Amino acid sequence: MGHDRCDRREFLRKAGLTTGVLGLSLLGDRFLREAYGVTPSANLKRYDAIIQIFYDGAPSQTDTWDPKPGSPNNVFNTIDLGAQDIYGQRIRISEVFPNLASLVTSDAAIGLGIVRSMSHNNGDHDTAQHWMNCFWQTPAAALYPSTAAVMAHYHKDQTGTLKMPSVLIRGSNGARANDAKGSECPTAMQVFDLNSTVQMLRSPSGVDAARASRRRQLIEAFNGSYVPTRPDDELRAWDEAWRQAYDVTQSGQAAAAFDLTGKPTLPGGSGASGTTLRNLTLAQELVKAGVPYVALGIGGNDSHTNNIATVQRSWGASTDVPVAEMARNLKATGKRVLVVMGGEFGRTPDTVRPDASGNRRDGRDHWGSGFSWAMLSINQPSFRTTAVGNTGPDGMWTSRSSTRLVDAVQPSAFGAFLYRSMGYAVGSDPATNIRVQTGVRSPVDQALATQATPGGGVWLSQQFFSS
Repeated sequence: MGHDRCDRREFLRKAGLTTGVLGLSLLGDRFLREAYGVTPSANLKRYDAIIQIFYDGAPSQTDTWDPKPGSPNNVFNTIDLGAQDIYGQRIRISEVFPNLASLVTSDAAIGLGIVRSMSHNNGDHDTAQHWMNCFWQTPAAALYPSTAAVMAHYHKDQTGTLKMPSVLIRGSNGARANDAKGSECPTAMQVFDLNSTVQMLRSPSGVDAARASRRRQLIEAFNGSYVPTRPDDELRAWDEAWRQAYDVTQSGQAAAAFDLTGKPTLPGGSGASGTTLRNLTLAQELVKAGVPYVALGIGGNDSHTNNIATVQRSWGASTDVPVAEMARNLKATGKRVLVVMGGEFGRTPDTVRPDASGNRRDGRDHWGSGFSWAMLSINQPSFRTTAVGNTGPDGMWTSRSSTRLVDAVQPSAFGAFLYRSMGYAVGSDPATNIRVQTGVRSPVDQALATQATPGGGVWLSQQFFSS
């Protein structure tokens, strides 16, 4: 069999049918991402797409989604959303979100959900990033693929003609953001350089459609006698991969989705990163084109010093302004989209307290005991603007303190909420299990995924959806 493979590769090389001729600079990527898709439940599915923004470096929950008015731990003024959390208390968010607050309070198609009580008690950047990029909360994370890889697996057959189930835009994504970890999952398509990606998705120069078609027919003729006689799953996956690569490059739809030429870049506030605005714009355009999962990152959140300026830059200029505009644009498409925002952990609430002389420290340290992730819901009428979890009047309650963190949410529960929102009943539907190094398992902790009591994945769905 090895000799046959060698002869086959040599034939393809001499015939000019190897990577590059059919636009198959994409071929390696298609092969890596080849997997069986999973059919989502129509009754469970709430969204057509998720955009996940990872805030590398760990942002402050106290200065964003979980401020503490009246506490010496608070820095920013707050905005009252005019909505209540699940405990009947009014929801307040930081003043750095005027655009999002205005949008949520004025547009019934846009909702805001806040999980204030995310907790895993780990303060190491790399480890916590690894955990939050696959939504596990123990060293078992080393055995489970990243969310981007699982989404690529689940959506493989749900992406229409674009054939892009999951895309990760590189930059500040955190540790192991696109890692299959030996599972059956493929990896997401990674975008490093936008220009080269667009070129990769187009037909190669100098090869017209008729010539490319003849070459495809030649490969099909050769494979027609070769592939059926080999009991080799890898070979069949490769055969399917090159066909997908051919279709993607010939149609031009994927290249058009990634090409931002002539498309308006989302606006940002003063000091916003141009790269961030471009990446957010690309995420928007990919979702508009039919990609069901897009991940990107916003870095520079490790605010041991210059915390106020960091929050204003990352969340005010680079999130509030462009994401509000993105929400308006996506609303106009009619697509149901969930924008998810959070980092590896939070930051200490109390390190900004005035000292004996009345001086404040402009910095917060690592805090994995109770932090926030937020969700912006677009075009999903059953979504409720609300918040879960309570970290106390000064933000200091933990799972181990004398007064405990209320309704602690571990990463697996939140991951299950996201998968379920896309129609995949992880933990309860065996079809959603994946083959990992230790067997066939749910991609997140099964018990937490199916838990209907406070803090569980099913419970989260019950809090944020009215039906």
